[in-house]
Amino acid sequence: MPTTGKDVGPPGKERRVLPRYHLSKHVDIVVADGDVTYWGSLNNLSRTGVAVAIRQDLKRNQPVTVRFRMESDDGRVVIENLTATVVWKDGAYAGLEFTKPLIEGSSALKKAPY
Repeated sequence: MPTTGKDVGPPGKERRVLPRYHLSKHVDIVVADGDVTYWGSLNNLSRTGVAVAIRQDLKRNQPVTVRFRMESDDGRVVIENLTATVVWKDGAYAGLEFTKPLIEGSSALKKAPY
């Protein structure tokens, strides 16, 4: 299996093929009508969706946009918006399913390969 992470090697020798990005645990949930943005905390992420901790009342089947913020090693901020649908809500947690599953090579996975 090819690796895009840092390989074992002499200290100080960079061997990454792709830039590394650090994904913020903070996510914005933009409600489909676009006028309301809620703040949430990333709980987990898969290729098909994301679970977030969010206090606001999201409705099942509600379309939303999940806004991820990432920072590169050189301090550059990258924002990625992914459309999703609310598939479950339980107290302060919600499950959001991406409209299109993330696939190998997608920009989101390249930015957060781990």
